[in-house]
Amino acid sequence: MILFRIAAGCAALAACAALALPETGHARSHAHHRSAHARGGTHLYVFLGLGNNSPGLAEWGYRMQRAGIRTTVANHGDEPSLAAQAIEEYKSGRTSSIKIVGHSLGGGAASDMAATLGQAGVPVQLVVSMDPPGGASRSPNVRRFVYLVPRAGEDHSTMIVGQMRQLNAYVMGR
Repeated sequence: MILFRIAAGCAALAACAALALPETGHARSHAHHRSAHARGGTHLYVFLGLGNNSPGLAEWGYRMQRAGIRTTVANHGDEPSLAAQAIEEYKSGRTSSIKIVGHSLGGGAASDMAATLGQAGVPVQLVVSMDPPGGASRSPNVRRFVYLVPRAGEDHSTMIVGQMRQLNAYVMGR
């Protein structure tokens, strides 16, 4: 009976630990993609912060994917290669609208990617930069730029959940 209780306790702890860990895809430092096609040719890039510690943002990106928007969720460090990919996709006609969202270092990566696209003559429909270190900057090629910082009662990490409704409206064009 004691062995059964020990085994059951260990199983319960293992299950709790598994639920607490991010999905394997979120922990990777390289970009991971969903569907190759989406309505209207929009591509949404979602950049996560240091250590992919942007609570809820990756999951939000996957919800946008399920809503029909081609979405790439990536670590902020993947910005240079994703910018090159976005330029190629836009110039080839596979993408007609680019939207970029990022949190923390990902917010900085969102601004950097928009600037790189601007240097290549590629317009960006939307950049949402959430609490990037050092502030945010808008490139002339960005149609709509949103700079979000924590509101009263929010902190750097919890602000994402507090801004979900706004993020949905910005990306879905409402």
